Amino acid sequence: MRPVALVTGASRRLGRAFAEGIARAGYDVAVHFRSDPAAAAKAVAALGALGSRAEAFAADLREPGAPRRLVEAVLDRFGRLDLLVHSASPWLVKGVAEVSEDDWDAVASVGPRSAFFLSQAAAPALAEREGAILLVSDVAATKAWPKHVPHASAKAAIDSLVRNLAVALAPSVRVNGIAPGIVLPPADLPAATVEKLVGRTPLKRLVSVEDLVSAALFLAANRSITGQILAVDAGRGAV
Repeated sequence: MRPVALVTGASRRLGRAFAEGIARAGYDVAVHFRSDPAAAAKAVAALGALGSRAEAFAADLREPGAPRRLVEAVLDRFGRLDLLVHSASPWLVKGVAEVSEDDWDAVASVGPRSAFFLSQAAAPALAEREGAILLVSDVAATKAWPKHVPHASAKAAIDSLVRNLAVALAPSVRVNGIAPGIVLPPADLPAATVEKLVGRTPLKRLVSVEDLVSAALFLAANRSITGQILAVDAGRGAV
């Protein structure tokens, strides 16, 4: 029987890239999405073409109880869970004076709050398979990004969760994080800005999706690594 992975935010961008890489690695995939069933259906079709049994699961992770209901739905459909990848994350660009309480709550609820409660709900099933949790962080967790304070704070909390959950869920479940650098920049981000950001990295390059996915698969498979946040950032974190 093939292993099963649940990937949140799997209908688009990095979440879909993680889902496709995981499918290529031999997993069946539960595709979580929030509000775009058409995008989720396309992701499911793409994963199916890779030989994966894939199904879409709608959930608004901002709602109380939604993380647990999502895990329960996946277990009801697939009967097992070997890997949880929490990739869903709102992208908010606002100065400090513009951030509202609703903005803050949206970022925190989909980010660290959902990461915790997804992990809590998934832990028993993952323990049965000596499975793994991968939480997607960001280089912003250790940097000052004045127009992304809720995002950066949420990712710093993700890093803390990785360390704490790794100890709390050991030895049966491994928990790691992956911190992307500049990868898949938003379409509305000016090219000059992207070029400037890339210029600050020691490797002078965007992070490739392939490199990020291969690092995620390495963390998911390696049975001697837990509690670690792996930066895949073209060296951005070193400067």
